[in-house]
Amino acid sequence: MSNADNTLFLRLAGPMQSWGTSSRFQLRRTDAYPSKSGVLGMLLCAMGVHREDSRQKLEWLTPLVMGVRVDRSGSLDWDYHTAGAKIGIWQADRKKLKRTASTGEYETQLSRRQYLYDASFLVALHGLADTVSACAGALDSPIWPVFLGRKCCVPGEPVFVGTGSFDTMTDALSSVPWRPRIDAIDRKAWSATRTLDTFIEHPQGIPTPGDARLVHDVPRAFGFHSHGSRWVVAGQVTVPVAEATHKLVAEPFARRVDYTSPQWKAARASRLKLDHDLCVFCKSAAEHVHHVSYQNVGHETDSDLRSLCETCHDACTMLQYGHRMKTHTVDPSDPAQRPEILQQIKRLLAERRFGRRRELLKAARTASKSFFDIEPGVTPGKVQ
Repeated sequence: MSNADNTLFLRLAGPMQSWGTSSRFQLRRTDAYPSKSGVLGMLLCAMGVHREDSRQKLEWLTPLVMGVRVDRSGSLDWDYHTAGAKIGIWQADRKKLKRTASTGEYETQLSRRQYLYDASFLVALHGLADTVSACAGALDSPIWPVFLGRKCCVPGEPVFVGTGSFDTMTDALSSVPWRPRIDAIDRKAWSATRTLDTFIEHPQGIPTPGDARLVHDVPRAFGFHSHGSRWVVAGQVTVPVAEATHKLVAEPFARRVDYTSPQWKAARASRLKLDHDLCVFCKSAAEHVHHVSYQNVGHETDSDLRSLCETCHDACTMLQYGHRMKTHTVDPSDPAQRPEILQQIKRLLAERRFGRRRELLKAARTASKSFFDIEPGVTPGKVQ
């Protein structure tokens, strides 16, 4: 970080966010993008500033000009919320706790609260270099945890992204590439650039554009909330597309099993004896021994294997390949997996596909190999 950096970047992404600027009584809404009061509140948490001490700090932070880039808009939905159960909530004058008139017990406040699900925003704060430097240091090593609007909204990624020096907010929001969440398989679906929506605070002292929106989210103090207003202009920026944030990597195929080795024959006989030569799933005569784990190939123990009849073995193996399981596979002795195995058996019987397992699995391997673009020379595990 340079001493001349005038812009701070934050990544606000997580399962849930809430940026309320127009809440009324028990109906608590959220805006579609982060509010300035919410972002500055995060900075105060990182600095360890108490609510009663927030006024002086906010006088130092509110001059920062804020811009938001919508990398993933997410979706809006509602949740049911209670507050004050068994402990009460204060009356407006804060002289005593509210009690219900009929029972005299502490009152519980019921509310509907709106949340923004699965969204991601890039936030830029532009201002004096000293202020940016202090905020960056606090976010990099926060005193208190930071949240995305409410304490139940935990960040899914590191909030502090970095700093930089830019002449305009548009330049700042255009400088950070957009990164999709998809894996490398679908990367070709994205172009070299992407156009994203922005919401940029209009600086004071400059004529306001006709399409600007007046937002009352500039905090003067927390605790007894007091907010000022600012103008926000909606726009767009075109940014380069970088590599995906997460890559779907194919799990290595199961190690090859030598079904002619003395070791395998001994392991197979041991498991059949343990199961009294019965299928662990349907209790018919067992004809096969199925791997539930390939971790100990060449040194299998009874816990790695299960005895199965031919039909149950076909069903379990088809599920294994259908779910692209490799090291750990379908366990027919697990009650939680029983419904899916039964469904697969019904499907095999209805379609009269039993007895064609080798042919079907060969096709499944070919499709799986093509899907994950496996490097030449990688061979799927041999099927018993």
